[in-house]
Amino acid sequence: MKKYYKHLVTAALLMTSCLPAAVMAESASDSGAGTLSAAARLNLRVTIPRFLFFRVGTVGGTIDQIAFAPAAGSVGDSNPVSGTGGDAAGGSGANVSVRSNGGQITITETNDGGVGGLGTGGGISLSEISVSSDNASLDTPTLSDTGGGTSSPTLNAGNVTNRTAIWTYAYNNTTTPADGNYDAQITYTAASP
Repeated sequence: MKKYYKHLVTAALLMTSCLPAAVMAESASDSGAGTLSAAARLNLRVTIPRFLFFRVGTVGGTIDQIAFAPAAGSVGDSNPVSGTGGDAAGGSGANVSVRSNGGQITITETNDGGVGGLGTGGGISLSEISVSSDNASLDTPTLSDTGGGTSSPTLNAGNVTNRTAIWTYAYNNTTTPADGNYDAQITYTAASP
């Protein structure tokens, strides 16, 4: 009988040790006359992953185009030309958004034209395209033929960035290039430390 009881106690202890932690929650009790009080604590944890979200233009996989077409009589007269296209109201800009919780963000511009800027060979320099932001806390990098221009959005608080802006583009129109289409694709890359 003692042997049977010993096995029963061992089995009960093993079963108790296998129960989930919730069964082993903190508990308290109080008894007696008057006001009674019993407190039990519970720990909560929320795990937030580090993330970076960056958008320039239309949401999704669309690559927007902003086009400039100075009138024949005004080519090279140094009067800036607004663009058409883009997803921002007015047609010459792009909606920009950056959100992150990973520290100071840096936005870098590159282009597919190499040192030719817009077009190839005797193309139009990307310095002919000016870009402005309607939010100083999310400024735009200055475009250059070689790429590498940077800007850094202002942090909201701590390591968190949550900024939006409209970047507006204009063709400065200070040169007289040969007729034709001059294209370049700009890639903006946001990076966190």
